[in-house]
Amino acid sequence: MESVERSIRRAGWFLRRRDLLRLGYSDAMLRSALERKRIFRVRHGWYSVPAAPESAVRAVRVGGRLTGLSALEAYGIPVPRRSTLHVAVPINACRLRRPSNRHQRLDVADDTAIYWSDRPRADHRDSWRVPVEDALLVVLEHESREVAVACASALMRRRKWTRNRVARVFDRAPARARCWLALVSALDDSHGETFVRLWMLDAGIVAEQQPYVAGAGHLDFRLAPNVYLEVDGAQHDPNWTGETESSYERDHDRDAIVAAQGGTTLRYTYRQLYGNWAGCLAAIERSIADDLELIARRARDPIVPRAARPRSQRKRRRSGASGARKGVSPPF
Repeated sequence: MESVERSIRRAGWFLRRRDLLRLGYSDAMLRSALERKRIFRVRHGWYSVPAAPESAVRAVRVGGRLTGLSALEAYGIPVPRRSTLHVAVPINACRLRRPSNRHQRLDVADDTAIYWSDRPRADHRDSWRVPVEDALLVVLEHESREVAVACASALMRRRKWTRNRVARVFDRAPARARCWLALVSALDDSHGETFVRLWMLDAGIVAEQQPYVAGAGHLDFRLAPNVYLEVDGAQHDPNWTGETESSYERDHDRDAIVAAQGGTTLRYTYRQLYGNWAGCLAAIERSIADDLELIARRARDPIVPRAARPRSQRKRRRSGASGARKGVSPPF
């Protein structure tokens, strides 16, 4: 017989005592595993192992399963981070406990959102998180437009959901959220890009997503023929310590390539976008206006290289003042 902890791992991190007894384990074997700290009690009648995800332990300890943003994050979907724990419980659930203490009743100070919408435990395939579709539905029902569209877009990009699959979830959502389906985009690479794209649409700016620039690759947005926008998450910081390599130096190399081709790159951090969107928008609108004005001027008065001008149009150099304007001393 395999160890208790191995059985719990294979079952998906959590098993009830009666399920373990049904598998052939005795109470003495469970006590031994508890003493050796191979397993631990999550709440009355439920056991897990130390390697279980913390958010999953907290949800099961409350008496339900992860849902909404908490469940999507547990599935590996990048979502806007929230401190609130989102837990779905059956409509007849009782004796809900604090996520940090199985001996105390749930308190309003626990920063836990409870949704009385889960199916009975007998119908669960996963003991600690609801299906992805149900988690997205909770987001559509309770979160803002920006968060909901960001989550749906992330499922299309990360999980390769089709638009039809996303639409089936939107069909179950409240009327206020159904119109957001048209805003979902598989080209959004982060929730920051989704937020910015929606805010620019609100301001009347329709940006091209993921434009390709020779030598620089794909950028986040093209705002005008020669103006680009990049949304920088934490991995773009030079002091980034995540699993992947910082893109700080590569980002600056790409900016130089864009500039050499006559382009301008606006680069904003999440702090700037979320803390001062009005200032970011003002810079975006000014950059677009300047680019369009420059394009119009060049169309009216195209710049012809000196070597290509007719000899009669070339200015004669003045004797003794080569290249210097009248009244201006040469810089040497």
